[in-house]
Amino acid sequence: MIRQTMYTFSLHSVKIILLFLTGALFLSGLLFTCYSLDMETQLVLFQWDNLLITLPGTVLLSTVIYAVSLFSDSIFPPRHLLRLLVLCWYMFIGFVLILFSKSVPAGDGYSVYQIAGQLAEGDVSVIHPTQSYLSYYPQQIGLVAFLEPLIRIWNLFPFHMPAYHFIKVIYLLAGCVIILFQEQTVHLLWKDTRADCLYLVLAGLNFPLLMYTSFIYGEIPSFAAMSVGFFLLTRLLTESGSYTRRTPPETASSSHCFPAWHHMLTAVGSLFFLTLSVMLRKNSLIFIIAAVIVLVLWGLSRRRPALFLLAALCMACSLAILPCIQKFYEYRSGSTISSGVPAISYFAMGMQEASRAEGWYNGFNFDTYQNAGMNTEAAVAVSREAIRERLAYFQETPGYAARFYTNKYLSQWVDGTYACRQATLATFGGRKPFFTSLYEGIGSKYLIFYCNLYQNILYLGTFWFCLTSFLQGRKPLSSCSAEDSYNDELPAYLGLIGMLGGFLFHMLWEANARYIFPYGLAMLPCCARGLSLLSSCLNNRFLRRKCRKNNNPRKPDATDKPSTAR
Repeated sequence: MIRQTMYTFSLHSVKIILLFLTGALFLSGLLFTCYSLDMETQLVLFQWDNLLITLPGTVLLSTVIYAVSLFSDSIFPPRHLLRLLVLCWYMFIGFVLILFSKSVPAGDGYSVYQIAGQLAEGDVSVIHPTQSYLSYYPQQIGLVAFLEPLIRIWNLFPFHMPAYHFIKVIYLLAGCVIILFQEQTVHLLWKDTRADCLYLVLAGLNFPLLMYTSFIYGEIPSFAAMSVGFFLLTRLLTESGSYTRRTPPETASSSHCFPAWHHMLTAVGSLFFLTLSVMLRKNSLIFIIAAVIVLVLWGLSRRRPALFLLAALCMACSLAILPCIQKFYEYRSGSTISSGVPAISYFAMGMQEASRAEGWYNGFNFDTYQNAGMNTEAAVAVSREAIRERLAYFQETPGYAARFYTNKYLSQWVDGTYACRQATLATFGGRKPFFTSLYEGIGSKYLIFYCNLYQNILYLGTFWFCLTSFLQGRKPLSSCSAEDSYNDELPAYLGLIGMLGGFLFHMLWEANARYIFPYGLAMLPCCARGLSLLSSCLNNRFLRRKCRKNNNPRKPDATDKPSTAR
């Protein structure tokens, strides 16, 4: 009873928090837009949306998405054909972007790519305690370990093109993996064909997902691994302990008869891919924490100690993978890598002004570590003092503090492009006029407007999912149907719990709209389910109104004569 009470309390707490958060996101996205037009300064601009334009635009785009999914739902087999079409569309547009957008690695992405290329050629001098990019940002060592074998494979062929063209193709395939496994997760959780089709249409229309395949960094491969890991974890939880709210927990274990080795392989696969996602992008630890929370609570309520072990292994492997890779490279080179910029410097920078927006990168973390002679203790002391100064200033000027964090929030969460233009801006040659316009000209304004409408739909669907699930949790057990089972259980909230963690983290950490991109992808499955529930609600209301209109007796008219029949 205590275990079930803890689970129920945690589930209801998650529902309430996410209901308020997704509601705030929907209202913010509907009222505001943040974007950049000047690609040199990349200054984030804030704009109130004109609801007379954005509301009809959002309704029109929603109608198109629903109509396509409804048409696909009428074809047999519906989601298989639509899945094929979406993947073909995604590959086609992806190849067009690879060939004609001519994006090249830049900034941190270029540094990581260059180090991986040097290591692929046998140059281990990039592993150095002071004169190496990795000694400032050792968390990138996992991405280096991923890119190096890809570059080695490319070097085997007699081509003279840079290896990043080949890596873009790999990233394009990773994007297909994201679509495939998220769609499978939607189907596994809700067995809702309309939600399956809605997800596929939403994924095919997600333009930032297309553009980020040309961004040689950790977002796309990391989230692809995360999608596989979440699918396997969801399958493990639903197969080993699924039950509707009308099914008592003690009988849940007999609802499925899968052999033990099947669960073992699923658990090992989930552990491998979740660890791989952290190796490629350290911030994926936020999703790992979400997975650990779900595993512990699910195992607690279902009396499955093996899930506690899996939760402990997930956390241990995720924390150990990057140090292990670093030790391997240090052994291989005979040199060392410094501990890098301390995390507290990022928190200090997240409280400061920047040229692009509040809390964005301004060089404080790098400069502090470098000026301290790469001494971690000295850099930590400077960062703590900077935090104390900002806290004191926020306390003296509460109005400024409110504006600061409001702008920091908006600059990250209401940019529908997720800074995909800024991330893939660098080019190795002149772009065609169409792509130049898309990045820096009039085409960019249309792209920003479209992405803003798309984000409104994303937040609307996710909010409706949270609202419906919250209301279902208040229904009496007798009124709940079997199809509601996992709309009201913790595995359905796995991605949203990660999104909640990302929201809290990036309100304190360094800000950037690009950092929010994975959380936008994590909301897509619940958004698809929410839009399906919303369409069902609207259809039911329409049918009930029609039935009432047809069944109402005609009111007596003044000219009618009273009946004499007895």
